[in-house]
Amino acid sequence: MTEDAPARRAGGTRWSRFAVIVTVSLALAGGLVYATASAALPTSFALSGTNFKFSAKRVEGKGFAQFVGLGAAARSPMAVTGMASALVSGLCFSALVPTPLGAVTIRAEAGGDKPVEARDLVLNLSEMRAEATATNLTLGVDAARLDGATGITGRAGDYAHQAEKIVISDLKANASTTTAGTFRMTGLSITVKAGRQECF
Repeated sequence: MTEDAPARRAGGTRWSRFAVIVTVSLALAGGLVYATASAALPTSFALSGTNFKFSAKRVEGKGFAQFVGLGAAARSPMAVTGMASALVSGLCFSALVPTPLGAVTIRAEAGGDKPVEARDLVLNLSEMRAEATATNLTLGVDAARLDGATGITGRAGDYAHQAEKIVISDLKANASTTTAGTFRMTGLSITVKAGRQECF
């Protein structure tokens, strides 16, 4: 009994580390660990109480719309951004997560050789930096009357804008949630590393 106790404590420490890393991985990846090299699957990225970073070298979207909404958890203002369909090159998600073992970064990347294909893409953004070109852009749309993207709408009377097409380059954004009806990814890579290893 006495000799076994240290072994159980040591094993418990290792299992705690394993549990923390796996929980964080699943929370961010939202099931992507089951994806094949070119899988198509419904996807939701959310990490409770923590914004994560979303970046892409290039996004070609159709049916674009954007308006101000409220984050579900903190009731904080977010730029709700939707696209009916999108091709995303150089996609990266990452989150820096504090744990009892120190900061851990979970990072998912795809779309290096072939763009990620997304449908009904919706991002809740707290900050966004990029170069963008919009086609048939309409400013000052009532957020409740949006008809260009994914069926998302805002509150009646709130400001919104929409475009038939949008091309975004060098996208860097902080997001609270990202959802898509379908993500089709090639070359998917998910890593969990100690310290700060974020997308940007």
